[in-house]
Amino acid sequence: MNAKSQQLTLAQLAEQQTITASKYQELVKEGLLMAQRAGADAAEIWCHNTVGNSIEVRNQELETLEFNQDSSLSLTLYFNQSKGSVSINDVTRSGIEKGVKAASDIARFTQADEYAGLAPKDRMATDIKDLELCHPSSMSIEESIEQAKMAESTALDNFIIKQSEGANIYGHCSASICANSHGFIAKKFTSRYSLSTTMIADSDSGMLKEAYYSVGRDYLDLEPAQLIGTEVSNRLQRRLRQGTIKAGKYPVVFTPETARTIWGHLLSALKGGALYQKSSFMLNKKDQKVLPSTVQIVEDPFILKGFGSGCYDSEGVATYKRDIVADGILKDYFLSSYSAKRLGLESTASAGGIHNILIGHDEISQTELIKKVGTGLLVTELMGQGVNIVTGNYSRGASGFWIENGEIKHFVQEITIAGNLNDMLLNIIGLANDIDHRSSILTGSMAIDHLIVASQ
Repeated sequence: MNAKSQQLTLAQLAEQQTITASKYQELVKEGLLMAQRAGADAAEIWCHNTVGNSIEVRNQELETLEFNQDSSLSLTLYFNQSKGSVSINDVTRSGIEKGVKAASDIARFTQADEYAGLAPKDRMATDIKDLELCHPSSMSIEESIEQAKMAESTALDNFIIKQSEGANIYGHCSASICANSHGFIAKKFTSRYSLSTTMIADSDSGMLKEAYYSVGRDYLDLEPAQLIGTEVSNRLQRRLRQGTIKAGKYPVVFTPETARTIWGHLLSALKGGALYQKSSFMLNKKDQKVLPSTVQIVEDPFILKGFGSGCYDSEGVATYKRDIVADGILKDYFLSSYSAKRLGLESTASAGGIHNILIGHDEISQTELIKKVGTGLLVTELMGQGVNIVTGNYSRGASGFWIENGEIKHFVQEITIAGNLNDMLLNIIGLANDIDHRSSILTGSMAIDHLIVASQ
């Protein structure tokens, strides 16, 4: 891409993308006709285009400026429940022709699967709401660079910081087209922005690294650059007072960022693939108590500007708001049409991923939750992959702050927390209202009792 294209604002790039998306929509319609002529019983196509810029500055100098434009198309054909799938980057008529032929050839060598096929026609979305997911910005490259520099320079103003690992800002707009031989076809436009910086400080026990970021559908919803730099500085400052802990069983408070990972493990265990493969610690627990009776979990795909918002899933199935956990009782799973058929159930419009997840909370702050815990650990960072979704066994490296008498005392690192997710979820003793909106899992801080905490 030439220099002139690199200087286009995201709003200008989005205008070009709208034209590209309309062209791709016509190509997708042609692709469905090609599949029909090839003898396919059914077909589905997903086409995606992304444009945007990524910028990195380090020590107040521009280090990286990248323009990105990617297109791809996924095509699946069904012949008597034998399936052939291909992905291509050549989104042209000839490229799609080749894709159809390749998918047809693959299907000939694929064993028939009684569960394969499109989602039911009567489940296709017809009411496509405007969920305010696309907000192309008119901010110039120069202005973006200045924002990244501001985030970095604000952090560097703190005397404890010895080194910058840079600041990053990006903005991207995406267009996707979902279509199938039921006659369903829909376009979706989204945008996403992020501003972040990472800093390093010296401490008595070595170097400490900390990062902070803001992300949003609309650039205007990002936190100010100065606040991002200040937050990194404050986080590093709090970590300078270091100490140790005594091994034992304690209540553990997870910040929203780390609590989100716990909820992520639960959601993974509720996905159809894990369930029909019998590789989930949530197997056969529908209508059973899996959380304290005060806890509610709702999936809401219609949150304006939400990262998990959408009126249909990747199969075209209409999404809907629903309870996942009500009063601690598991009410529903996350099923595509395929996994639903394997389980003898109905699709939950979850093909392609989970939508916005709202974790219910108490009307208390993180500070009040820490006071409630009394003595224990506040986890701010988790490391390692010691989670078994089949058994629920949980063991991860962590760092955070030791709590005594409801007050934060000192920073601790190189520790391990362990338990079993079944017990951990039932042992939740508090959910704070400091909701982190930087994800499709909307949760605040969470306190879990009786976790094993040990120094490494």
